[in-house]
Amino acid sequence: MPESVTVRPAAPGDVEALLRVKARSWREAYGALLPSAYLDAVEARIPEDVPAWTALIGSDRDLWVADDGGRLLGVALAGPRRSAAETGRTGADDAAASPADLPEVELMVLYVLAEAYGTGLGARLLDAVVGDRPAMLRVLAENPRAVAFYAKHGFAAVGAPEPMTGPWAGLHEQLMVRRLPHDGGAA
Repeated sequence: MPESVTVRPAAPGDVEALLRVKARSWREAYGALLPSAYLDAVEARIPEDVPAWTALIGSDRDLWVADDGGRLLGVALAGPRRSAAETGRTGADDAAASPADLPEVELMVLYVLAEAYGTGLGARLLDAVVGDRPAMLRVLAENPRAVAFYAKHGFAAVGAPEPMTGPWAGLHEQLMVRRLPHDGGAA
């Protein structure tokens, strides 16, 4: 499958489809962890989210998709590290690291549909938006597949997982950082 899939910058016409990929990926990865009503609400909100996501195209963010002949299988978004205020976090960026200690690049989104797991598509999307640069991300600690994927690509946990709130209450978010340029995760 990966050879037939093109990883490319998102276009305005992709935005609704990439949001559907993101929502479906959440259901596939987090369906046993999050309330179904919350996941339904995420899907219902897609039309409202299209303008904000369309505005990311051509901004200081890199928004890319994995396109299999017009059918999107994955999405990735990276850009300048966001502040606590931008992310809605209440504390400093993270208790375990001061903002000065964190890389300037943040991976904000990386989702592929379950049917594409293990195909290398996630690695291709990661390479497209981050490359080998130092970067940071936050991952659901209860998603061992994602934690292992990021570790394979040079990211290491920083500090303890932090409790989440709202529909994510009871779950934990782990800060992961890749400090040095990475070789692409060949293994």
